Amino acid sequence: MAKNPMQRKAQNSFLLGMFITLLITGVIIALLIVQLTKITKEQQEEQAKLKDIYVLNQDVNSGDTITSDKLKIMTVDSTTVPANAISSTAELDQVSNVLDSNGNLIKKFNVISKINLKMGTILTSDMISQEGEISADLRKVEYNMIVLPSQLQTNKYIDVRLTLPNGKDYLVVSHKKIEIPNAEGIDSINTIWMNLTETEILTLSCAIVESYKMPGSKLYAAEYIEPGLQDAATATYIPDDSTINLISKDPNCVTEAKNELFKRNNDAAQKSAVRNPINNSLNENAEDAQDNVEENVEEEIQKTQEERQRYLDSLGATEVY
Repeated sequence: MAKNPMQRKAQNSFLLGMFITLLITGVIIALLIVQLTKITKEQQEEQAKLKDIYVLNQDVNSGDTITSDKLKIMTVDSTTVPANAISSTAELDQVSNVLDSNGNLIKKFNVISKINLKMGTILTSDMISQEGEISADLRKVEYNMIVLPSQLQTNKYIDVRLTLPNGKDYLVVSHKKIEIPNAEGIDSINTIWMNLTETEILTLSCAIVESYKMPGSKLYAAEYIEPGLQDAATATYIPDDSTINLISKDPNCVTEAKNELFKRNNDAAQKSAVRNPINNSLNENAEDAQDNVEENVEEEIQKTQEERQRYLDSLGATEVY
């Protein structure tokens, strides 16, 4: 049946309306797709900017070894942090697993802090430096005859130096991180611990004995200001020939350390500049040298026994005999 003009007009209007609706809907959908694609891309770009970095969760002093308990991970916008921010433990070179003061297992890394750092600081590569590897002959040794700075604290770095009665001054061992024994919260007055190699132990032992033989001489500690930034100073002290000979035959002494000492010893001018003043002073005090050594060694032993007793007392242990 033929449609009248009114029906045909209504039908056309309906179809036109449907077409316009579909067109508008299509445009809206297209705009939504474009917008969604843009948002997704922006989200992906923002996600790509995110970076896990290491932040200190406690203060760290210059020269301190970095351990995992001193760090926490934060996810941040990489554009807001330095490009050299540490983002993985691979950049820190793990050395070993160690126990903290509470007995918890933590990771020790082969790096130290160059400067004093505050809690919340983003760790960057220019804030740290490689720490020397632990050699097979390294030992923790206790000394109580070295004159210490009045405000020296545990974890500070020192040089041990020998001053002669005539004012000559020589560096015996350098850049040593020290630990001060502590009993019941009280630091020892005159005792420190240092990690020394076999060559350093023998060299320092010689310097100690020679200081005992020369009244007016002293072994003293000189503290580094920024041990993370300051390289180890070059040792200038040369032990006597008997000690050099002992070191040369000692299988526990690392070759590299021996060679450095032998290099100083074989330089005739340098050896003469170091040994002549020492030998002259030793000769001047030769008559009383043995008595001075015995007296000072007895004092060493007494100090060590007192320190040991103080430690045992802090543990509630019995007296040492």
